[in-house]
Amino acid sequence: MNKRSQQCQHEFAAALQTLRILVKEVGGNYLATLQSDIARVERTLGDDTEDGGETPDRHRIADMRRMLRLIGELDLKPHKGRRRDLKALDKLIGELNDTVEEW
Repeated sequence: MNKRSQQCQHEFAAALQTLRILVKEVGGNYLATLQSDIARVERTLGDDTEDGGETPDRHRIADMRRMLRLIGELDLKPHKGRRRDLKALDKLIGELNDTVEEW
């Protein structure tokens, strides 16, 4: 292998290492955002269920039932680490947030 090809191979290996670090960082931040969004839904729900809180009206109850159904319909295989599972989680959590924002 000549010097030029060795240099190219070294640069490519370094770029792959940088890419690996970026994937870890972006992935961690993405997951933290999803968890934060879930916590926001929990807080909104908690605000309604604390002592002295009003009983949810029929629209909120219908929303909660719909959200429960959506959560129950998730078909994930976490052990496979698939992008489509992340997309499904992102979509669901977005829908939950959109719903509770209207409350």
